[in-house]
Amino acid sequence: MRTAVAVPRNSWWAQALQNRLIALVLAMVVIVPLLASPADSRLAGIAALAFEGFAVLLLVTLFWRARLDLSRERVTTFLRTGANLPVLLFVALAALSCALSPNKAYSLQETLKIGAGALLYFVVAYQFRQSKHLSMLVDTLLFLAIAVSLAGMASYQFSSTGATTALFGNKQPLASLLMILLPIVAVIAINEKGTNRQYVAQFATVLTAGCLLLSQTRSGWMGATAGLLTLGVLALMSALRKQSSTAGSGNLAAQKHKLVLPVMLVVVSIGFFSLMANQNSAIMERASTLSNLAEHASVQERVQHNWAGAMEMIKARPLTGWGVGLFPIHQFGYTNMGSIIDPGHRATLAEQAHNFYLQTAAELGLPGLLLMLGVLGSFLVAGLHRVDKMDSGIRQSLLMGSMAAVVAFAVDAVGSPSWQFGQVSMFLWLMLGVGVSCIRPRAKAEEAEPVVEFSPRVTRPFSLATACIALVAVGSTFNLASANHTYNHCREQCSRQEANCKLVVASRENNRRRQCFRAAGNCERQRDACVANAARIRNAAERRRAVSACHNRFPCERRQAECEADANTRQQMGENGCEIRGDRCRNQPACGLPQ
Repeated sequence: MRTAVAVPRNSWWAQALQNRLIALVLAMVVIVPLLASPADSRLAGIAALAFEGFAVLLLVTLFWRARLDLSRERVTTFLRTGANLPVLLFVALAALSCALSPNKAYSLQETLKIGAGALLYFVVAYQFRQSKHLSMLVDTLLFLAIAVSLAGMASYQFSSTGATTALFGNKQPLASLLMILLPIVAVIAINEKGTNRQYVAQFATVLTAGCLLLSQTRSGWMGATAGLLTLGVLALMSALRKQSSTAGSGNLAAQKHKLVLPVMLVVVSIGFFSLMANQNSAIMERASTLSNLAEHASVQERVQHNWAGAMEMIKARPLTGWGVGLFPIHQFGYTNMGSIIDPGHRATLAEQAHNFYLQTAAELGLPGLLLMLGVLGSFLVAGLHRVDKMDSGIRQSLLMGSMAAVVAFAVDAVGSPSWQFGQVSMFLWLMLGVGVSCIRPRAKAEEAEPVVEFSPRVTRPFSLATACIALVAVGSTFNLASANHTYNHCREQCSRQEANCKLVVASRENNRRRQCFRAAGNCERQRDACVANAARIRNAAERRRAVSACHNRFPCERRQAECEADANTRQQMGENGCEIRGDRCRNQPACGLPQ
């Protein structure tokens, strides 16, 4: 007779599977960034499809086991909690913009991304009731941080270009993801005393920090620095609050030993990073540009083209915006960056504003920007009111970590285009949901509260209807989400060839300018020798005529100006030729343009 092997009910997997919503969120957190973001650009839309597909499953499961209380007290409490009200208003504005959009396919795709993120926020905030649920989420985030960091280091090690991209195909989304995870893994590494989770978190912190350094993404570095500084300030506030509540003057001094572990983590991270000696020079060279960012070529290009173009779009439609998700469609006429997006093809990083706030204002108008700032501000204010009043434990740790992660996002979003993609932006909504779950009223009282469900006669028909509507919405964007990127890939190759051609032309003419400068120096030395000889003439009139003859014989300034003007003309003609070849390349049938 066979004996069945039973899984203990208190095991991690059993606890995760007991609640379908929690199991879906944990699976979503792992699968979307790890399996749905391959480097092959032809499959990049699968990430959006996977994110929205999980959101549909979450929505159906939520209504399937719905629990609803529309009493005035509950509704008022709900709207006053965390960022709930500005999140609802932001989603409503995106839906209205989508309804009025002239390009429904792109607007619907962006609205689904925003709605999926907001749904993830509410599910985490209101379904992760118990501390064990939050602990399972922490374990999943630790696994994700380690897996993504190892994938990033592997891509650096085996890439011919030394790029650290993991499965994203670009360093910017990788850096943004690692940056927003770093405060969570760091706070668990410090506060979870003497547990296996703490040791894993310490390992994850070192890997995440090392991989973030290897990404060489300045906005990610600045965001991570801001997040870790916020984490330190919140920890200090909490310690001072406890000191004043216990009225013990030596209480804070007695806890100085707690500073040892953070310092050790920093030292180990620096030591681990130093082992990659062949990359240190590149990282240090990249870090040195932080002192003069305004003079760096890439930053100047971003400010003068992407940001300036986005500002012009905002000025053109300050109240209504151009439509949710439509910035990449209209940006080329204002920024001259990226490519012109044809119907049926997804935008890439090049078509984004590289500033989350400017792009939000350009798409949804200034009201949309104010609502998004309201989401961030209301969450941080609510967290500040609660964090120093909470007892030590996983809830306080996660609240501090989520607040630090949101601050890190606020800094990184100034210069990173990654937050326009669902596989990265979902982690902003996740952090907001984790924080609200920790500060939500009566959160601790629900530790042992059973889940109460309505009758299946009420919830299941509504759930099935919701599923049908959601699937129709996702299905309408399926072709866009899984579109072949051959067109954009071809255009990108043509643009790179054009840029390389211009670099060759500029390098050649710069060499010509240097030759002009050297020739002018030789001319001036010969003229000075001629003038010195003329100065020996005693007769003043003859001396003046001789000096004048020297200047006429050696017109150095005029020759240099003519030489440089010739180099400028040659460079302009060469760059025009590069642009003509680039246009011819982009117009070829292989790029998928109509005949």
